[in-house]
Amino acid sequence: LVEYAGAHASGEGDASKELERLPLTANILDPIRCSVMCSGPQEMVETAGWLLTHGNEVGLPVVRVKNKFSMEDSSEYDGYRDLMLCVIFEGVQGLRIVGEIQIHDVRLFQLKLQMHKLYKVK
Repeated sequence: LVEYAGAHASGEGDASKELERLPLTANILDPIRCSVMCSGPQEMVETAGWLLTHGNEVGLPVVRVKNKFSMEDSSEYDGYRDLMLCVIFEGVQGLRIVGEIQIHDVRLFQLKLQMHKLYKVK
């Protein structure tokens, strides 16, 4: 974990000292994750658009969008493509958790399951 804890590794000033006191788990960005299966690109765009438009209204404001369809270097994800939206869930007593909503094309997702088996062997 230390290898991936860049925020803890170095720095100067009060902000850096504050980060050093946080546990390594503070680097986890998506402790809650769900998948939405769509039947093609149009439905994926409509789903993402709805979340971007209505996320605040339903208590899931979108704070980050990662569009793997627009990535030029597909080798980072073994060629897999989807949309990922990070949302903030705010519960009782001010509890705030970052969650991730993955929007998949169902046909690509089925291929991903097969690719994952190959990844484990890799």
